[in-house]
Amino acid sequence: MAQDKSSESDFRPFVVRTDNIAKELVSTAKNYGLKASELDFNLLEVQTFLSKEESKDVEEEVGTDELESLEDKTLLADSKVHIRQLYEIEVIKLDEKGKFAQLNLSIGANPSMSRLFVTVKPGSVVSYYEGIEGDLRQFINKRKLRANMLIGFWNGKLVEEIEAFVAKIQVAGTLTVEEKISFEVGCALEPVKTVDDVLIMHYEDSSDKDELEKVDHAKRGFVKGVAENELLIEYIKARKGEPGRNCRGEFIATTEPVESNAPAFSVSDKIEVVETDESIQYKAKESGYIVFENNAYDIQVEMEVTEISFKTTGSIEAGVDTDVSINVKEADAFKDAIGAGMEVEVNEINVDGNVGNNAKIKARKVNIEGQTHQSSYIEADEVKVNIHKGMIKGKTVEISRLEQGIVEAESVEVFQATGGKIVAKEVTIDTLSSHVNITASSKIEVKHLKGSENSFTISPVLYAEEKDSLSDNEEELVLQKRKVRTLKEEVVTKEKVLNDNEGAIKDLKKRLAHYKKSGAKMPGSFVSKFKEFQNLQKHLLSLKNELKQNEDMLELLLAKTDSFQDDIFEAKIINHDEYKGHNEIRFKLLEPELELYHVPRGGVGEKCFMLKFDEETETYSIVGSDNL
Repeated sequence: MAQDKSSESDFRPFVVRTDNIAKELVSTAKNYGLKASELDFNLLEVQTFLSKEESKDVEEEVGTDELESLEDKTLLADSKVHIRQLYEIEVIKLDEKGKFAQLNLSIGANPSMSRLFVTVKPGSVVSYYEGIEGDLRQFINKRKLRANMLIGFWNGKLVEEIEAFVAKIQVAGTLTVEEKISFEVGCALEPVKTVDDVLIMHYEDSSDKDELEKVDHAKRGFVKGVAENELLIEYIKARKGEPGRNCRGEFIATTEPVESNAPAFSVSDKIEVVETDESIQYKAKESGYIVFENNAYDIQVEMEVTEISFKTTGSIEAGVDTDVSINVKEADAFKDAIGAGMEVEVNEINVDGNVGNNAKIKARKVNIEGQTHQSSYIEADEVKVNIHKGMIKGKTVEISRLEQGIVEAESVEVFQATGGKIVAKEVTIDTLSSHVNITASSKIEVKHLKGSENSFTISPVLYAEEKDSLSDNEEELVLQKRKVRTLKEEVVTKEKVLNDNEGAIKDLKKRLAHYKKSGAKMPGSFVSKFKEFQNLQKHLLSLKNELKQNEDMLELLLAKTDSFQDDIFEAKIINHDEYKGHNEIRFKLLEPELELYHVPRGGVGEKCFMLKFDEETETYSIVGSDNL
């Protein structure tokens, strides 16, 4: 409605017909020097028009009783269909003291504007009155109209949600919204997005990487290990979307999909192909590593390389749970078969040569025909090494020659040891030279002793995790002992109070019985004293129960400590040869905390050393004998 520029004081309500209420309010506000937010309107009439032709000029009005026909999805998906509304409104000034003046409500939509939502913000206040439900529906419709949305149909859950909201208001009388409330107030036809085809190489992206993370060029994926049933490759088929229509009545067209990544490769019978209407999935039938040769994918388990180095393969991380086995053929004693800084993680690895500095191997089985560098690290269930100078963690370890290397395992066999450290449950050494530190929990056995300055220790706790568990147990023991001691002192104190007042309590009981028998009223002080006595008895009983529970817990903790050293009296240090020079034998106890020390002299009765306990003197000692 065109008007000459006027002042705010000139404004008078007026009626106008428009198909865009928001635009009309902005125009009117500008003419009168107002803000659009200072204006409101009364909705007098709504007309809905429908056109099913290419030209919007040929249209027919849809009656109020026919609006439900506009819910037809086939109709809404027709690009020829046009829907619009014409409104007759009375433009008025906003009543800042209206019924919903304190209701902070806004309209939002999803990206396609095919669904509308109302949000009631915290702090909003609204009071109940008769007819509020209809007024609230009209209030929301006016907000929809300000957003240029159609009303009267496509209401989604508007009716049910308003009923639920009004029920809350009615219960409260005056409702103050504490948390944000959101609900759907409009739903037209949501379009289905067109999907372009895509080929996803899952096996190449098995680990997430931060964009800012420094790239490790040594780990460039020479071998891609895969597990059984692992999804290797996935082809997402191109799919044309479906058109929609937004809550303004506008048609939302769909686009044609782009198809440019269809699989052009084949796969072996070790890879399962699962095809659906949406995708084609390629899954590993068995574990191993994936190979792409002659435009075909395959899964293999055994690989042979000359060397593993930065220049050739980089680090290999196929995983210990795959079936990947690698044979490294470089056998030159002056070269490294596994180069400096390389990391290898496979199921099994056989190395004909040497393992370089800072190299790391993790596998189920490891066999090294050469030597390991002093800074190398091997972790595996079964390990065989010719010359070991680095670090090994395993279950069963066999070493031809130990040269200052470190071994931590369950069972260790060494043919020749010249310096180093061994920690295991059982240790067997064929020929022992000097400066070897051996700690075991069950047995240390030496067949030929050629040197000195060796240390033999029997300890019930060997590994870091056991030491941590023991440390935690000891801390719990200290706390539990303190708790038991405190409870015992409290029980003794309460029992003393009861014992010291036993005579007075018996006398009090007699007096109370006399009063009860004669029907006389008992003095309040007597009753109070008796209740105090009863409460003390109850408290003492509760303390005794608590003490019993904590004593049981203490027994469990002590038993756990004892379990660490159950077999220490069966443990043996055996030397089939004679001790030469200075060698040390130690037995460590946990409870009592004790370390016994002995230096064998190289005489009779020193083939086998064990720990003994003398029950008469309650002392521990290291005892030698020639009984193996």
